[in-house]
Amino acid sequence: MSPKLLDIVESTSSKTGIYYIHNEKGDLIYIGKSKNIKKRVNQHFTGTNQKSKKIQRDVYTVTYEETGSELIALLKESEEIKVNKPLYNRAQRKTLFNWALYSEKNEKGYIKLSVQNADGRKKEITSFISVQEGKTALFKITEKYNLCQKVNGLYNTKKSCFQYDIKQCYGACIDKEQPLEYNKRVHQFIDENTFASNNMVIIDRGRTHNERSAILIENGIYKGFCFYDLNYQITNLDILRKLIIPMQNNRDTKNIIQSYLRKHKVMKVISF
Repeated sequence: MSPKLLDIVESTSSKTGIYYIHNEKGDLIYIGKSKNIKKRVNQHFTGTNQKSKKIQRDVYTVTYEETGSELIALLKESEEIKVNKPLYNRAQRKTLFNWALYSEKNEKGYIKLSVQNADGRKKEITSFISVQEGKTALFKITEKYNLCQKVNGLYNTKKSCFQYDIKQCYGACIDKEQPLEYNKRVHQFIDENTFASNNMVIIDRGRTHNERSAILIENGIYKGFCFYDLNYQITNLDILRKLIIPMQNNRDTKNIIQSYLRKHKVMKVISF
């Protein structure tokens, strides 16, 4: 690695956040996020693929912003890429979430959940980066809510499904459970996992030991985030609203939040 690139790596932080790669004119050519900014920038500078080589050739300086919270870094990265459209972020200008979970009644009246190509004309429950991620999530949902693998298209059989054999499905696969009873649990899942009416604050780590981060969602709309001192108690929403840095709400932000909460633990989620 050249001394110039080494100096740039050394000037960055080993903490979680978002980084901006600029060319000599000061234009943004790449925006990324990482749990370790220094390590990620180093990977760009030692990478051998086409994008890495272009970044190595064009980079003049790297600036960064620590976020503490990985979720805030993801949300900020998504917005910054859409706003700035950096040259080497082409793929991320489009949506990352090309697969979605939909519900529809089958011919027997049971509500079927299925993973399909995302279609903006249909109402999605949640969405996924890959079909495999969607299928894995659907297996977990089916198990958690005692739904039927056969109804959800996960188990191809003319008889009972595997979940029924181990007493985790109540027999929708063999018409033993009435659609009305079965659909109550599907509605419970949908209610607990749709964003539309969600009001919540996601509390997670901040940039220092004495700081916390907060992400505000009201009526399913992502409002933005803020950092606050641990000694400064957020006792009500009005205080929080004054601290929030407003951010764009779109399909990607909703999916980033849902996907992150599915896979990671945060300090706490307060519903209101």
